[in-house]
Amino acid sequence: MADTQRRFAVMGANTFKIADKIMSNQRICRLLKYQVRNPFSPDLKDVDGAELINKQILIVPKIYDGSNEKMSYVTAIFDDFVVNQINPEFKISTVRFDIACPYDEWLLDDTSLRPYLIMEELDIMFNQAKLSGIGNLQFHRADALTLSPQIGGYSMRYKINEFN
Repeated sequence: MADTQRRFAVMGANTFKIADKIMSNQRICRLLKYQVRNPFSPDLKDVDGAELINKQILIVPKIYDGSNEKMSYVTAIFDDFVVNQINPEFKISTVRFDIACPYDEWLLDDTSLRPYLIMEELDIMFNQAKLSGIGNLQFHRADALTLSPQIGGYSMRYKINEFN
């Protein structure tokens, strides 16, 4: 039997695949690492995404607390598993991306805000993407996320409909 998401044991491997895609995206890495108005400046060196794993690119829903620096974060987790009511042969689950940025770092010199640019990159990478063992991800919704008076962002959800 092929490894699919219906076998919960493969969720860890799929989480690492998602983290690998995120850490390979230089725009996301710069938006996370450089808390400046122009994180895309040629004066700033490219970011090794592997350095951001477990600090700013998270696969465990716990914010890194080993630093006093202002940091932006992306957390990727599987969430909300239910049986499809119309066709019980299928299970619906969600990949949730939580994007959190310090409020005083939202403004950029670009024509957008930091969390929106991170959301755009995630959407380009994952909306309608087929990930092996997971199936096709389909954007479902994004909701505002307020974590404290200092940090907030959005929670994006992508639905997966697969065999149960």
